[in-house]
Amino acid sequence: MIVTQSEAVVDSSLYWFPASDANEAYYLTAILNSECARSLGEAYQARGQFGARHFHKVIFNLPIPRFNAKLKLHRDLAAAAEAAATVAAAVALPDGVKFQRARKLVRAALTADGVAGRIDALVATLLGPAGPT
Repeated sequence: MIVTQSEAVVDSSLYWFPASDANEAYYLTAILNSECARSLGEAYQARGQFGARHFHKVIFNLPIPRFNAKLKLHRDLAAAAEAAATVAAAVALPDGVKFQRARKLVRAALTADGVAGRIDALVATLLGPAGPT
C-alpha cells in the first residue's frame, strides 16, 4: 500500500520510505509484496512453532537495487504494481472479514488476473529466481 497523506501512523512491522515519486513507490511495493521476495527472504528468517517468521526484519538482506526510471525492468515493475493496486482495490471484502481471509481473497484476485505472476517473474529477473519452497 502506498500512503500519500502526509500524516500516518506506521507500525513497527510496516515499511516506511519517502519515495521520490509514485513510480518508485510502486516499484518497491511490487518487490516487497512479491512471492519471489518472500521466498528469497525465507532463508534469513527465524523459525518458530508455525514456521518462518519476522519477514519484516530480513527483507532488506535481499539485494534490492534503488529505483532507476531509466531501466525498463524497474518501470515494468512499477506499472505491474500499479495494476495490482487496481485489482486489489476492486476486491469486495465482506463486513468484519479478518485480515487473513482478506489477504487470501486479494491474493486470489491478483493470481486470477495474472498480475501476481507478472510481478514474480519481474522480481525474479531483478533479484534472481526464488527456487523451490
